[in-house]
Amino acid sequence: MKLTFWGVRGSIPSPLLPQVIGDKILYALREAGERKVDLHDPAALTRFVESLPLSVNSTIGGNTTCITLEADDIFIIFDAGSGMRELGRYMMTREFGQGKGHAHIFFTHTHWDHIQGFPFFVPAFVKGNRFDIYHVHPYVPQVLNDQMKYEVFPAQFSHLASDITFHQIGEGEEIALGKLRISNIQLQHPGKAYSYRVDGHNASIVLATDGEYKRLDHPSLKHYLDFYREADVLIFDAQFSVREAIIKEDWGHSSGLIGADIARAAKVKQLILFHHDPTSTDEEIMIALQQTREYLAHHDREGQVSVDVAREGWEITFEGGDSFGIEESTVNEVVCLALTGYFDARASETFTRYVLDLVQTGNVKKIILDMANLQEMTMAGIRALLDARRNVYSMAIINVPNSVYRVLELAGTTDFFAIYTSLDDALKSNSMGHTT
Repeated sequence: MKLTFWGVRGSIPSPLLPQVIGDKILYALREAGERKVDLHDPAALTRFVESLPLSVNSTIGGNTTCITLEADDIFIIFDAGSGMRELGRYMMTREFGQGKGHAHIFFTHTHWDHIQGFPFFVPAFVKGNRFDIYHVHPYVPQVLNDQMKYEVFPAQFSHLASDITFHQIGEGEEIALGKLRISNIQLQHPGKAYSYRVDGHNASIVLATDGEYKRLDHPSLKHYLDFYREADVLIFDAQFSVREAIIKEDWGHSSGLIGADIARAAKVKQLILFHHDPTSTDEEIMIALQQTREYLAHHDREGQVSVDVAREGWEITFEGGDSFGIEESTVNEVVCLALTGYFDARASETFTRYVLDLVQTGNVKKIILDMANLQEMTMAGIRALLDARRNVYSMAIINVPNSVYRVLELAGTTDFFAIYTSLDDALKSNSMGHTT
């Protein structure tokens, strides 16, 4: 999976001012002089530029909220801030340029900084492209239409040649897109905003922008902590400092330090500060990052949570190092599931849902699990196997690696399952209900 940030600011687009660009150039020139950088050596210049702070050699970016997530053939867009214009340019170099693209757009809410890029989204004007738009607020279709009325924009919503379908979803409702599951909860924000969580491909990503946390006691936070729990990435609204969040109560935004506490309590792996204030300079945002890291260093001595800032063009790729896979086949009317990778807590959710879907949609009564390519199993995996065994008439396990069998032994559960050395042995058994 690949996560890409196209717009990271809040409230209103905030392009760099000429004076700010000039200050960056002057800083770089002074540094080059002090370090005696050879200006005639391209390699030396490249190393020098890369060594400069991000606030000098680049920029956080000035576009408002827009993020994409790409997984297999699923293309998801979160919000349509001004960053959506540049996203559209990128998409036009792909199948969307030929009118053969399909994307899913999720809206957190409809404040200007989350919708203002939609009228400039070129792929939506291309016939043949398809867009499924998901929203909790019932008025999203009307809002998108109204911001393209002829009084305020030259092209009306009716001019969009692509196939657009709106899907109103309920608060807390889960949507399945391929192997991905997208759920939501309400955040405290004027007019309500919604956080989205994506689970799938052995990764969990949470977008929690435009949220305020007035009370920080555990009962008040529990709902959020449960939703953010063990996410690989938590993209968190850090528009304000803690002081500003207190002074600007009911504005619906939070801070990096509050995000650090929440990320640590929810056992999040990576906290990404997002929805930067339009008045904050790149340097100020980087200072906020350092303060958040320093704060975590005092409270998270084991370093379980890493922190970074969202910036335009930044891509995060989720590798499949700890991946879990299921490959289905049928032999003699028996469903065979070949399990690969790491059968841990996250994989147990995938496995449980897969088996339930088989039982509910396919009238499956017998399942054989081939563990030949399973590299690791945790207690969560064993619990998932036990739960699956209750939902099918009979279940057998074959080709169990020694390391996995040892885990079953340590848990004292080898006699809970029908374990065979091969597929033929399992198929020959009448009941597949006794351990051999």
